[in-house]
Amino acid sequence: MDQPTSGAGPADEADGGAEALGRPLPEGVRRRVIALVSDAFGALTVAELPAQLRQYARFTPTRRAKFAGNAMAAALESDTVFRQRIGERLGQSQPELTGALEAGAPPAAADPLDVAAAAYVLRPAGWVKLVESAGEEVQRADAERADEETRRERDQLREELERARAHTRTETERLRTELEAARKESESLHRKL
Repeated sequence: MDQPTSGAGPADEADGGAEALGRPLPEGVRRRVIALVSDAFGALTVAELPAQLRQYARFTPTRRAKFAGNAMAAALESDTVFRQRIGERLGQSQPELTGALEAGAPPAAADPLDVAAAAYVLRPAGWVKLVESAGEEVQRADAERADEETRRERDQLREELERARAHTRTETERLRTELEAARKESESLHRKL
């Protein structure tokens, strides 16, 4: 018997779950999703939580994210009802973002990671594209940041090299001057002898 690889069941297909990510969540999106779940988690009753998460009900959001992150991510993926409850809490805390996503027009000025995390939880039509584009955006930003750091390091090394060359020229000139003075003194002593 074939099992769906995404954990999506028939109920998921009604809420955009027919779409599935072809790869794991980008790390930045995953962190945001866990933070969203961790924050919304506290508003749920113990009975509303999946059994594997009930032990974390009394944790603070930070501790919950740290110690239950993987369990929350797994429950969010496999438990449609839990995901819907988290989506409801998200709708209460960020109504503009959730409304825009459900209308199919994510705000252009919103942080792509926030949009992707909310899309992952809410699963509107096209959510996979939003998550993947956020992952690509994060990779692009990381690459730009690395390029900028490389440029800064290269410029710093060039400045250090120029200072070293200038110091070498100054030192060489000083030694030539000393050598010339020593030669003149040596010639002068030879003449006296």
